[in-house]
Amino acid sequence: MESESIKSTTRRNVFIAVDKLKVWTPEKKSWWRKSQLKAKLLFLTMIRKWRTNSFLHLPGLSQRSKSAEEADSLLWCLLSSNEFLAQRGQDSPNGFAFNHLWYDALQSNPSTYGAGKTTFLVSLAGKCNLPSTGTVTVCGRDVKDLSQGVVEVLPQFDVFMDSLSVKEHLIFMIEMKLGSTKKFKNKNILKTLLHELNLEPLENSSIRSLSGGERRLLSLGTSLISSPQILICDEPTTGLDSYNAALVIGVLKKLSLYGKTVICSVHQPSSDLFREFNSVALMSEGKMLFHGTRNEIKSVFERLNLKCPVNYNPSEFYIKVVCTDSFKNISELVVDRTENDGYYEGNDTTPMISAQVEICQRNWFVQVYLLLWRSTLTLKKGIKEYIVQILITTVISSMILGTCYIGISGTTQQGVQDLRGFLWLVCSEVSFSVSYCALYAFQNDLTLIKREAGIYRVSAFYVSRLLSTLPRCIIWPVLYVVLATLAVELPNHFLTATKFVLVLIVTAIASSAYGLSMGALFTSSGIMGDVMPCVDLPLFLMSGAFLRISSLPYWLYPLKYISHFYYGMDAISNIYWRQIDTIECPLNSTTTCLRSGAAVLMENGYSSDFVLQDTLGITLIILLWSLLGLFGLKREESKGYAY
Repeated sequence: MESESIKSTTRRNVFIAVDKLKVWTPEKKSWWRKSQLKAKLLFLTMIRKWRTNSFLHLPGLSQRSKSAEEADSLLWCLLSSNEFLAQRGQDSPNGFAFNHLWYDALQSNPSTYGAGKTTFLVSLAGKCNLPSTGTVTVCGRDVKDLSQGVVEVLPQFDVFMDSLSVKEHLIFMIEMKLGSTKKFKNKNILKTLLHELNLEPLENSSIRSLSGGERRLLSLGTSLISSPQILICDEPTTGLDSYNAALVIGVLKKLSLYGKTVICSVHQPSSDLFREFNSVALMSEGKMLFHGTRNEIKSVFERLNLKCPVNYNPSEFYIKVVCTDSFKNISELVVDRTENDGYYEGNDTTPMISAQVEICQRNWFVQVYLLLWRSTLTLKKGIKEYIVQILITTVISSMILGTCYIGISGTTQQGVQDLRGFLWLVCSEVSFSVSYCALYAFQNDLTLIKREAGIYRVSAFYVSRLLSTLPRCIIWPVLYVVLATLAVELPNHFLTATKFVLVLIVTAIASSAYGLSMGALFTSSGIMGDVMPCVDLPLFLMSGAFLRISSLPYWLYPLKYISHFYYGMDAISNIYWRQIDTIECPLNSTTTCLRSGAAVLMENGYSSDFVLQDTLGITLIILLWSLLGLFGLKREESKGYAY
């Protein structure tokens, strides 16, 4: 199936240059001591010149080149072990227009962080958020100034919302990047991607059920939505078997025939994969040792009495030889041969390439809607687990609660304390259940947020996540109140229970905002588990169930205004006790006797004008916790793109 909307091919010269590139991690210092907490670590240092030039067609994904002369394309690969490079270009009568690579120095700090291949590729794409110096330019323009969609990255690790189907994931990404899939052009892009990447038979399969190769193809499809002219792939075959690796490389080869410039790093290429590359560049200790065809590297090594054994992987042989000390004695000979070849100076004023597909930024409300749509799909597909969770955490606990308080009434002195405990337990069960479910909502989403950085706003993601908790915020209070109050005497039972539900729904929303903010501020599950109880303690002490709020020291008194427990308890206590006009008081009682519901409210220190105060207060703390959660997400986003 070919795309009919692709315009005629235009030949342009694409020139990529890297000059004096240096990338490092920032120094981290403790705020309470002068000594540094984490030392600066160099990833890349002194990449002085790295230039590549190729004539590049600019067709769409489905446009096939008509002849070899019209298909000067590039598939360039950076192979491990950190010093082995290879490139593939299609031969043509006019000669392949890829000129020499030149590294004056490429050094890596020996550490567990690796040699910096991913950092280098990410820097080429202009998406490296680490401190750096130097420039990466495409056709003389800084890569960060290019239009969206010109350069895309296929990350090393696949990150998806696994419960979605293949088609649903692509629809979401197209909707976010290009606009509505109801448009013919966008609908055609969706069909073309599914067809060209052999994903049509799997379009309704969940991502969770895909094989490693199929997930890589889907990740590739996500990167190709914008039809990038330069595609940078970070280890596209890592973790795949030979069949799936060949499948992915086959698609990359097809892309190069369509005129795309493809740059990728590959770990331990097989013999079959190595044969796909016509030209090889070999490096060691930051120096260029060799650059030429596969036949040339073979003859040069054989002249040096380094012959690859029969049935041995040539790429592994070359890498092994480069890593041995014996090869250092002859490195200068190979360097001399390579340096005599020269390299392409190029013209940095080459006309600028632009995006083939217009990338649009959807407005904030559409982003919230699309993110909420994706969350709804996930909820629908996990509805069985959701129902089981409701049965276990809500129905059983509310029935136990109702059983323990059978027949209690607030019209007796003994029932006063029972009702206080009952109201507190209902309020706290709803608050704790909802907040701790929300606490871990971002634990699996943070990598997804970083991977999808720039596609939508963080604020839209946070609001959509908060809105996605609404079903829980409604179902939990309804079940707790209905089941727990069955055996409890309530004045005007139905009306009172309805008011309880409304108050607890608002309290649950505040609890969700609280849990989400804690999850965003403290992303480590271990830290969450330590910090959350410490914050919970003063907040639920302010509820008035354990101490008289009026007896608090003046400097602690304002703390109640940021406690959702206080507003929830204040509201449901007022709803109940304002309907109790008389409380029985035994004549032989030796303790203080509370004669009305108003006296109970006064003793606990609850507000008399609770409707206005609690409505404003709960609204403000929802905003407060939401702003703190948004700050936490923005802080995580600022750490950079997730690879």
